[in-house]
Amino acid sequence: MKILLISVCCFLSAVVASAQDITVLEPIGAVESFQRTENKLTFRCRDNSHVQLTILAPDLVRVRAAFRKAIPAKDHSWAIAKDDWTTPRWTVNESTEAVTVATDEIEVIVRRSPLLIEFRDARTHQLINADERPMAHDAQGKLTAMMFDPKAGSFVAVSKKLGFDERFYGLGEKAARLDKRRGFFVNWNSDTPGYTEGKDPIYQTIPFYLGLQRGVAYGIFFDNSYRSYFDFGRSSNQRAWFGAEGGEVNYYFFYGPSIKKILGRYADLTGHMPLPPLWALGNQQSRWSYYPDTMVEEVVRQYRERDLPLDVIHLDIDYMRGYRVFTFDQQRFPNPKALVDKLGQRGIKLVTIVDPGVKHEPRASGNAERYFVFEQGLEKNYFQRRSNGDLFVPRVWPGESVFVDYTLPEARRWWGDLHRIYTDNGIAGIWTDMNEPSDFVDQTGKNQLDVVSYDEGEKTTHAKNRNTFALLMARATYEGLERLRPDQRPYVITRAAYAGIQRYATMWIGDTNSTWEALALNVPMFTSLGLSGEPFVGSDVGGFIGRANGELLVRSYQVGFLAPFCRNHKVIDGYDQEPWRFGKYYEDIIRKYLKLRYELLPFLYTTLEEAHRTGVPLFRPLLLNYQTDANTYNLDDQFMIGEDLLVAPIVKPDVTRRLVYLPAGTWYDYWTNKKHMGGTMISVEAPLETVPMFVRAGAMIPTVPPRNYVGEKPGDPITVNVYPDDKGLASGTLYEDDGKSPAYKRGMFLRTRMTARREGNGFIVTIEGTEGEYSPGMRALNFVLKGRGSTPVRLRKT
Repeated sequence: MKILLISVCCFLSAVVASAQDITVLEPIGAVESFQRTENKLTFRCRDNSHVQLTILAPDLVRVRAAFRKAIPAKDHSWAIAKDDWTTPRWTVNESTEAVTVATDEIEVIVRRSPLLIEFRDARTHQLINADERPMAHDAQGKLTAMMFDPKAGSFVAVSKKLGFDERFYGLGEKAARLDKRRGFFVNWNSDTPGYTEGKDPIYQTIPFYLGLQRGVAYGIFFDNSYRSYFDFGRSSNQRAWFGAEGGEVNYYFFYGPSIKKILGRYADLTGHMPLPPLWALGNQQSRWSYYPDTMVEEVVRQYRERDLPLDVIHLDIDYMRGYRVFTFDQQRFPNPKALVDKLGQRGIKLVTIVDPGVKHEPRASGNAERYFVFEQGLEKNYFQRRSNGDLFVPRVWPGESVFVDYTLPEARRWWGDLHRIYTDNGIAGIWTDMNEPSDFVDQTGKNQLDVVSYDEGEKTTHAKNRNTFALLMARATYEGLERLRPDQRPYVITRAAYAGIQRYATMWIGDTNSTWEALALNVPMFTSLGLSGEPFVGSDVGGFIGRANGELLVRSYQVGFLAPFCRNHKVIDGYDQEPWRFGKYYEDIIRKYLKLRYELLPFLYTTLEEAHRTGVPLFRPLLLNYQTDANTYNLDDQFMIGEDLLVAPIVKPDVTRRLVYLPAGTWYDYWTNKKHMGGTMISVEAPLETVPMFVRAGAMIPTVPPRNYVGEKPGDPITVNVYPDDKGLASGTLYEDDGKSPAYKRGMFLRTRMTARREGNGFIVTIEGTEGEYSPGMRALNFVLKGRGSTPVRLRKT
C-alpha cells in the first residue's frame, strides 16, 4: 500500500556525487604508536586520531576510526547479531614503514605515513584490497552545506584503489543491474513508488558490498546508519569510496576468496535468517484493498474453483477503522475470527498490514470512540518527540499521526504485544509497510531533522536513526509474535530495512510498475539482495502500479514462481490482475507454473534451509555458483535456484526465443530432458507457455504431487528426479521438518543425503545418511532417472 498522489522529493544522485569530492577532506594523521590487547590493535595518530583493528575471525577484521579523539567506549549497532567471537591465532610484526597483522587467512598491513591499510592473502601475499588515500573527515566543514543534516556531525570517508577489472555486487535493494561497477549510490530509506532503473535511493539501506577481481572475492560492511554513499568508480578511474554524513568510520572486512564463504561469515555477524513457516513458500494474493470480508471470500472461492494454488491472502489498509492500526472496521470486517476460520477450512492463511503511523487522537479531540493505542503510547511516553519535547506529528494514512520510538526496549515490547489483537483472531502473519518511515508532509525526511530517539541512551537524531527505523519495527513485531505464539514460527514482511533485517522479516522490492522494464529489474534486484544477506525476497507479481496485460502477467509469474516470496499485488485504482483476469489461455499457463512451484516445494524448502544455515541465498546469480567464469559476472537476465536449477526468463514483449548461457558441465533441458554441453551460449525456443529451464547434470531434485495449498495432502510419495552426469553420478539432499514450529532449532529436523551411480545397465541410489531427530512418518521415496528411458533403479541404504 503506497503513496501515489504525494510527490516524492529526492536528491539527485548526480548532484550529490559531484558535490562530494572526498579529495578535499582532511586525511587522518600518520601513525605515532600502537597498543595490542587480546584481539585488538589500536593505533594513535599524530593528530590524536585513533584507528582500531579488531580480529574477529581468520577471515574477518573490523576497522574502526575516531578522528582527533580516542575510540568511544560506547560500541553499539542494531545490525550486529554476534559479538562473542573466539579470538583466532594472530601475530603482529612491525617495521619502520608498516605494522602487519596476520591471521591464518589475512594479512592486514597498516602503512605508517601516510596511514594506509591494505589487505592481502596470508598464504600467497596477493593484494586483495588497499586504501587509495588515507581515510578522511570533513574537519573544515567543506561538505557540510551539502549534507542532509549539517548538525549530524562530520562527513567521513574511506577510499579504496579501483582495480582495472574489479566488479562490485550487493549493496542491498538498488534499482540497478547486478554489477555495480561505475555506479554511484545513496543509502537513505525512501518511499519511492513507481521507481525505474537508476532511481536512487529507494526503500532499503544495506551498506554491504562484495568486490571481485581475478576470481577472488572480498566483502566490506560499512556499519554506519547515517545517510551514506558508495562510489564504485563513477567519479574516478583510481578509486572506489564509501562515506557517511556522520558517525564513525566503522567497517568489517571479509575475505573469501569465495563469495559463498563471505556470505556465511556475514550471516554469522549480522544474523542468520530463521526458517519461516512452510506455508510462506506458498502462493500469496493481495491488493490495495480487498474489502469487505465477502470479497475476500470470493477471491478465495475463485482460486479454489479454478484449481489455482493459494496459501495466503492479504488485507491492506482498508480493513482498519479509519486506518488505525490494531483495529478492524466493524462494517467491513465485523468478525475477523469467523473469517479466518472460514478461510482456514479452505487451507488459506490471512496476513494483515500494520503501518507505523499511529493516529494522533487525543481525548480532547471530541471523538466518541477512544483510540487505545495512541492513549497507551502517550501515557508511557513511547512516541518520538522533537528536540524541544513536542510530539513529532507527521501525516500518513490516518491523517495526523505519531511514530513509536522503537529504540526503546519497552516500546518494542509494547508494540509487539499489541499484535495480540491479530493472533487472538488467528491472523497468520504481519506485513509491515510505510516504514522508511513515510511522511506525507515531506518524503525526504527533512521534516524529521530534530526528532530524537532514545538509541541506547545516546539521544540521537533522525539523521542516525531513519535507516534503522524499519529494522527495529520488524524486530518488535517478530519478537512480539514469538511471545504471543511460542509454538509457531513468526512471519513478518517488510518494505524498508537496514542490515540485519534477515533476522526478522522477508521483504519485497516495493511499489513496482506493471511494465516490462520493471520486470527486467526483478532478476538483478533479487540476486543483489541475496548477495546482501537477504535470502527471502520477491516482488509484486505483475507489478503494482499501472496496467499489465496477459503476456506481462505470465512472464512475471515465470520469474516469481521460483522466488521465495511469491505474491500478486495491485494498487487500488489499477486494473485487476488476479490470474484469471486476462482469459483462460493466460490463466492456464499461470496455473501450470503455480502447480510446478508446489511440486518443487521439497526442493525449494531444502534450498531455503541451506540459506538459513549457510547464508547462501536460494535465488542466485550465476556468478555465485560459477565465480571463476567471467561470462557470469554481469549476467543479470538469468538466475539459479540453489546449485542445480538454471532459469532464463523472458523479460521483453513478443519474444519467443532467446540466448541462454550454460556454464561448464552438462545441462538437461527441464522440459525435454535433452542434454546440452555447457561453457557456451545456446539459442532456445521460449513460447509464452515455456520459460527456459535447465538442470545441472549430477543433481537430484525432490518433488511432491501437485497440491493447492501446503498441507492439503501428505508429502507422500516424494519423487526424486535423478539427473546423472557424464560419469553416471548424481547426489542430492532432502530437508524436512514440521514446517510450523521452532523445534527445528532444537534438532527436530531430518536431512537425508542421497547419491546415485551407474552400475551395469542400471543405477543404484543410496541413502547415504540422515541427520536430525524429526520423523516424517511413513512415506514412499520414488526415484525417476532422467534422460535414460526405462533404465532400472535400485535403492540401497547405508
